[in-house]
Amino acid sequence: MELHQSDLKFTWVDYTVVSAMLLLSTLVGVYYTFFNRQNTFEDYMLGGKTMGVFPVSMSLVASFISGITLLGLPTEIYLYGTQYSVINFSVLGVLILCITFYLPVFYKLQLNSVFEYLELRFDHRVRILGISMYSFCLIIYLPAVLYVPSLAFSQVTGVPVYVVTPIISTICIFYTTFGGLKAVLWTDTLQNVFTLAAMIFVLMTGCMRLGGIREVWNINKEGHRLELFNMDPDPFARNTFWTTFFGYLFMHLTNLAVNPAAIQRYLSVPTLRQARWTVFYTGVGFYIIMNLTTFLGLVLYARYHGCDPVAAGVIKTHSQLVLMYVTEIGKSYPGLAGLFLSGVLSAALSSVSSWLNSVGGSMYKDFMEVFYPNVHHSEAKQSRIIKAIILILGITSVLLVFVVERLGQILQLSVTIMGVEYGPMISLFTLGIFFPRVNTKGAIAGAIVSLITSCWIIFSAQYYIMIGKLQFPGKITSLDQCSDSNDKHFKSNVSLLFNYTGVGSPVVADNSVLQIYQLSYNYYIVVGTLIGIVVGLGVSMCTKPPDSAKLNPDLFSTYVHMFLPRKHQQLQLHRGEYMLTPTS
Repeated sequence: MELHQSDLKFTWVDYTVVSAMLLLSTLVGVYYTFFNRQNTFEDYMLGGKTMGVFPVSMSLVASFISGITLLGLPTEIYLYGTQYSVINFSVLGVLILCITFYLPVFYKLQLNSVFEYLELRFDHRVRILGISMYSFCLIIYLPAVLYVPSLAFSQVTGVPVYVVTPIISTICIFYTTFGGLKAVLWTDTLQNVFTLAAMIFVLMTGCMRLGGIREVWNINKEGHRLELFNMDPDPFARNTFWTTFFGYLFMHLTNLAVNPAAIQRYLSVPTLRQARWTVFYTGVGFYIIMNLTTFLGLVLYARYHGCDPVAAGVIKTHSQLVLMYVTEIGKSYPGLAGLFLSGVLSAALSSVSSWLNSVGGSMYKDFMEVFYPNVHHSEAKQSRIIKAIILILGITSVLLVFVVERLGQILQLSVTIMGVEYGPMISLFTLGIFFPRVNTKGAIAGAIVSLITSCWIIFSAQYYIMIGKLQFPGKITSLDQCSDSNDKHFKSNVSLLFNYTGVGSPVVADNSVLQIYQLSYNYYIVVGTLIGIVVGLGVSMCTKPPDSAKLNPDLFSTYVHMFLPRKHQQLQLHRGEYMLTPTS
């Protein structure tokens, strides 16, 4: 088996394909900027509330399937096996919870910002706390999303990351800033086509080259990669059935049930029924992408099981593995590598554009309505302010890209970053929707304690990972089938191989690393959520309860109405009748 650096280079056909995708994305932004302007807040942020189920579903899938997924998940499977596939069960649970409990509340209220719910349910302080946490998460997460495709593009072209990142970011910021939600939705749809086409073609050609699906499966079985029902209850094991199931249940529940980017899209379709179908088709899209990328990981191992490219010195990190494989087989199919990288770039651009678009409008509405309630801007001025916010956030994300380079395996990194904010965020909305007894003091205390605890555990763990005192070696890799495996260069790289053949994957920690910092990264969001809910309930029980006479039933799930005062059980309030009354 021969591996060479030349396998990582683009041809002119690949450059043409990538350029075509970027050009089409730019043209969508040009169209909605100059020929179909979104002049009102409703048009700019909600697409006039006339969008169809298909583009909205495609956009939601694209929003939460970033380049991290396309490059990080196959690498995860290559190194640690298929335990991640338990996410299939998690997504089913998320769809049921979102459609049944969360979506009807937000759709009925028809709020301009999801964080406005927190003011209606609690008061303006909780609203500001919510948008502040979300903005903080955005600022630390988007650099990771941008870094992955920039690194991939740099890998196959030789252009430095610090040159690539501003170029692709400028295109994304352009059509997001000026085109509004319609530009984001249709660009996401277009980019999804690139992503799916690339993934399917790579898998088909890969399987044919390796002897078929059965051969790929058998090689992975011999390499101890096939693992799904590891029922070890240990919360400090990296990946088990339980850590994966609950971790991704809470993560995707936050993504689909309370994330401003998701709620914004649900409200862009005309009816609640269509919004529910949007959630369902988004789940179907998740299933398709997740399982395609999982199978790509199996293909990667089948190809490199006898000659690990990192240990062979062909690539520096396993994060480069997917692009190496695609460019390798792309030699026989001109343009294939370019098509796949277009998919990676598309996934990243769609995630960044969706997050920027949603947070721009949310920050404007939330901060203006709380701090300057008597100031009313014209539609034109609102648009300019929102565009300025998006532009500033976009530039900030670009500048922070280089911070993520030393923070470990990319899929684990992305889940870790989400854990900082997702736990406190889902706990806030869950307390509001399901627990009428919770007051403002409880909500604030729960969110703050959850955020502080999450930051303490997560940043401490990341510190030990950066200095090498906390490591996660993968399953067995080899150099036995490399064509030059007997020369001195290869023998010196034996230390880069893994030799674990058991169930799960080991966690190697220095004695100075506290046990709590070894907690599975999948549980960060779970712990943050449970702490927020428990503290919120505890503080509320010890302080003055909300005035039940002022609790609006539409702020709660319909399954909670039976626990409200009887006079509220048949009460139906319209959006204009709500009063922003504190409940502390």
